[in-house]
Amino acid sequence: NYVTCALGIHFVGFVMMCFGAVNSLSSFLFGRIARYTGRATLFFFAAAINFACIIALLFWRPHPDQLPVFFVFPALWGMADAIWQTQTNALYGILFPRDKEAAFANYRMWESLGFVIAFAYSTFMCLEYKLYIVLAVLVLSMITYPIVEYYEHKNPTKPIEQATYENHKKTDESDIVSQTWM
Repeated sequence: NYVTCALGIHFVGFVMMCFGAVNSLSSFLFGRIARYTGRATLFFFAAAINFACIIALLFWRPHPDQLPVFFVFPALWGMADAIWQTQTNALYGILFPRDKEAAFANYRMWESLGFVIAFAYSTFMCLEYKLYIVLAVLVLSMITYPIVEYYEHKNPTKPIEQATYENHKKTDESDIVSQTWM
């Protein structure tokens, strides 16, 4: 909305390229940084970035003379999104080591449902209300996330034992029914 109204639709692609480039670079960077800072620190950093962007967007009145600002917001949002994506995937891998397929499928389903809902109401609501909805979901997420971390800290998910995989790797030649040589 901001880009189209102030700069024209021909700038939307450039702004989205900025988002995508920063998102890609930040995914790589924050995947490495997570080893040293931990997941929770990065989640709260991403929340702070998103919170600051939402508040700033609520008060900002775009003007074509402010061209760099049109790229700063997507860059910050891309940085925060990279943290959300990488660290949420890492968290799901830790919380559900035995049911990763089901956990990630469930995660993607709810993520897609959120996209559908946001797309469905996008033409019926003004931008200000959409920002309030995103802000409310962000606040709710940051209230409930520490509960998950606390529960995981008090009751750690047991990792899959190495012996489970080693038993499947050991095969005796008498167990082979058919073998093709290439």
